[in-house]
Amino acid sequence: MNARITRIQTKLAVLPATEQAVLGPPLTEAQLSDFEDSHGVRLPEEFRQFLTRIGHGGYGPAYGLLPMEQWVSRQAGVGQLTESFPVVPDRDISQGHTDQGEFTGSFPGTITVVHRGCSDFTLLVVTGAGRGRLVEVNGEGFFPPRFHADSDFLSWYERWLDFVLTGHRALTWFADQMSGNEAQLVATLLDDELPARRRAAACTFITHPDPSVDLPGTLLRALTTETHPAVRETILRALAAQGEHGKDLLATALTDPVPGVRSLAVILMTTRAPEGRRLPAQRREALSRHLANETDDAVRDSIERALSA
Repeated sequence: MNARITRIQTKLAVLPATEQAVLGPPLTEAQLSDFEDSHGVRLPEEFRQFLTRIGHGGYGPAYGLLPMEQWVSRQAGVGQLTESFPVVPDRDISQGHTDQGEFTGSFPGTITVVHRGCSDFTLLVVTGAGRGRLVEVNGEGFFPPRFHADSDFLSWYERWLDFVLTGHRALTWFADQMSGNEAQLVATLLDDELPARRRAAACTFITHPDPSVDLPGTLLRALTTETHPAVRETILRALAAQGEHGKDLLATALTDPVPGVRSLAVILMTTRAPEGRRLPAQRREALSRHLANETDDAVRDSIERALSA
C-alpha cells in the first residue's frame, strides 16, 4: 500500500495549478477512532490510509471530497453504518433513469464521500458485500445504486488523478468509467464475463484521450457480439464519440432486436452543426432504407425526425 500512497502523492504534486488541488490536513488516528467508535464500525483500510497519510476533504471528483462532519448525511439518506448495504457489486447493471431504484433516500452501511449535485451522491460502503467500494446513488430513486469499477478508495482516487493528468476529453462520465489503457479496455470489453465491467470499459472510450485509428472497428466488433442491451447502448455512444467515421458505423445497430438500441443509434447518427442538427448523405440513405422495414413506432418517429434535420 505504501507504493500506492506514494504514487498518489506524486500525482497530486504534478497537477497543474489550475486544478486547485488542495486537500485538508490528514486526520489523526484518534480522530478516526472517535468516529469509528461513535458509529460502531471500522472504516475500510484503504480509506483510512488516505485520510491519515494524504489528506481529508477537498480536491476530488465533482465538488470534491466531503469532510468527516458530512460523511453521515441526512440529505444523502445515509443510515446506520452497522447495517449492511444490501446491493451486491457488479451483479447487474442499471438500465438508466427509466429503471427506478428500490432505494429512495435510504442507504445503510455507507458514508457519503462526494455530493455530485442535486440528489446524486458517491458513497463508500463500510458494511456489506461491497465493503470498500464506491457506489453511485440518487437520493430520490431516479436510478438504482451502481458501483464504480474500482476495487477500493485508493484505486478510485488514483483513477481520478490519472484521468485529469492524461487529458480525458470530459470528466462528466467518470462515475461510469474504469482505469486502463486502450488495449486493457478492449480486452475487458470483448472478454470480461461481467456486463457491468464491459459497460464501464465501453463508457471509458467516450472520453479516452488519443484513441487509435483501429478503435472504431474494434467497437463495431464488440457491438455485434455483445449480448446485453445496456452495454450495446454504451458502445453506440463510444462509437459516436469517435467522430464522423464512428457515426457512420452506427447504421449497423439499425437491425438490433431491441427498439431502444435502434432509436439511440438513430439519434446518435445526426451531427451537431452551427445551424442545428444535420444528417450526412450516407446516413440519410441508410435511415431512409431502414424506415420502410421498421415496425416499432418509436423508432420510426426517431428516424423521421432525423430525416427532417
